[in-house]
Amino acid sequence: MAREHRHQRHANPGRARLLLSITPMIDVVFLLLIYFLLTTGFASTERLLRAEGTREQAAREIDAKNDRAHEEALALEADPLVIELARVNGTTRITLSGGLTQPSDAAAQDGTAQLERILRDALLTRDRPQGLFEADHPIRIAPARDVPWEDVVGAFNAVVRAGYRAVAFGGGS
Repeated sequence: MAREHRHQRHANPGRARLLLSITPMIDVVFLLLIYFLLTTGFASTERLLRAEGTREQAAREIDAKNDRAHEEALALEADPLVIELARVNGTTRITLSGGLTQPSDAAAQDGTAQLERILRDALLTRDRPQGLFEADHPIRIAPARDVPWEDVVGAFNAVVRAGYRAVAFGGGS
């Protein structure tokens, strides 16, 4: 059978078939797949940032802002509370502006828990009239370039859990 096939192949030179071996191509694809899997850095967990609330919440906020518009027409603009995140000796250090108590040098998780507690204590509410800041007081999170993203998200989540709504990134002093 093999001889007949070889004979037919040599008998029709005008009809030569191109034999393509796909084994090396599959090997290259698998090598590229392994290369990209090994060189890609995966995040430990995926996080979501709260960017906007529900429509009802937005409508309530707009109504409240319209009610306060005449009161705020002559008011001075409040300086934002700046939360600086810096990398010191392999750990993230959190520093607050505005004369607030500083979180102690601790691990990032403990530091964000302390940050949340400090900010919650400084929140001005009906139950806490001694608070320093209203919920819509501007807060800026200013991370250094070398701070891990997980620590930045942890600080953002701590500020939101403490009850503040006007949170932005950047703008260190």
